Amino acid sequence: MSRLIHMGQRLKQVLKQKKIKIVDFADMAGFTNQIAHYHLRKSDMKRSTLEKFCEIIGITPEEFYEWNSVPSSNGEKGSESTVLHHGGRLMELIGERGLNKTRLAKRLGMSRRTMYNLFEKEIFGAEELDRVVRALEMTTNAFLHPGSMEDSRQAENDEMLALREKYYKLLEEHNQLLKSYSSLKEGLESAKKDILQLRKQARSKKG
Repeated sequence: MSRLIHMGQRLKQVLKQKKIKIVDFADMAGFTNQIAHYHLRKSDMKRSTLEKFCEIIGITPEEFYEWNSVPSSNGEKGSESTVLHHGGRLMELIGERGLNKTRLAKRLGMSRRTMYNLFEKEIFGAEELDRVVRALEMTTNAFLHPGSMEDSRQAENDEMLALREKYYKLLEEHNQLLKSYSSLKEGLESAKKDILQLRKQARSKKG
């Protein structure tokens, strides 16, 4: 049963509880931040890769597989010692998906200031939680249980959401370029007319 876990999600969970930043983990592993996120999205992992990562983190592969049952330094179980901070979870998901905060605030039906206040909240109210999961297009269970199988399936859709956000951004940039092109074209046409007018005036003076 221990091997029916999403390896990338479990790795993220271990790094989080070990207080190791993803950028630092990437540096220790000798690859880019982008490659680190690639491994965190993958549901499976080679044994040799797992052993390398475990050595970097300072745990055994067995501890990795049974991470939720490993006692923490204060004697509590790993799964119980870290209470999920709803605001922190929201920020984490925004970062992972590369979401535009202004657009997300619109989806949430609130101002950016109100959304930023959510980041500070440890526990969301029922209405707030419902708004958040709808805006993120995920289930409540996947939001509340990072590393679960449901969250793992959700993680596989995250890349599509990120690509969609990039598409919207490129579309906005494309539209802006079209506006700039149109403005330049109008300016050029106006300049041509001015030149023709000046030529006519010059000819009339000569005549």
